[in-house]
Amino acid sequence: MVHTTSLGILLGTIFVVSVSSLLIWMFRVPKGSTLSAAKAFSSLSAVHKVLVSITDAFPSERAIGLGCRIGQEQGAEMVLLNVIVIPYSMALDDPAPEEEKRAEKALEMGAAIAQRYGYKVTKRTIRHRSIPDGILHVAAEEDVDAIILGVGVKSRTSSQWGKTSLEIMRRATCEVIVDKVPLEEEPMSAEG
Repeated sequence: MVHTTSLGILLGTIFVVSVSSLLIWMFRVPKGSTLSAAKAFSSLSAVHKVLVSITDAFPSERAIGLGCRIGQEQGAEMVLLNVIVIPYSMALDDPAPEEEKRAEKALEMGAAIAQRYGYKVTKRTIRHRSIPDGILHVAAEEDVDAIILGVGVKSRTSSQWGKTSLEIMRRATCEVIVDKVPLEEEPMSAEG
């Protein structure tokens, strides 16, 4: 025989309402969250290795910072790459001391920025006939999840940076992120 009291009924009702409310809260999808937003978040969470093509210019510094923020949560690795373009009139192994010195300086600056964020950094300088081919070669070799390119407008015409970034976006097998520095944020170049 079951004996019920008003206190028992009250406690049972509170328990059922509490558990039901908790389950409803846990399984409801917030109004602001959509499937595409969840996929975008998941996509960024899958980035474990980022390649940032750098030069000695300000847009490269911003690209490194962007790369650090994208992979920071999952402890991603970063490959910093400087491509030294060797014209077809020269052999790929011909000395280019000025370019190599500039590349090393840019890589050291980039590594300092990335290490401030706690990144494991691999620095690479390659000699290649074209920048897009060099970047795509290293991206495939390093098996990166994303390529980040920083571009500016003061030191280049739009067709110069546009050809490189468009070629990389067209041919890359991974995600490509292009960060165009707003004109008002780009510092004046030392040349002019």
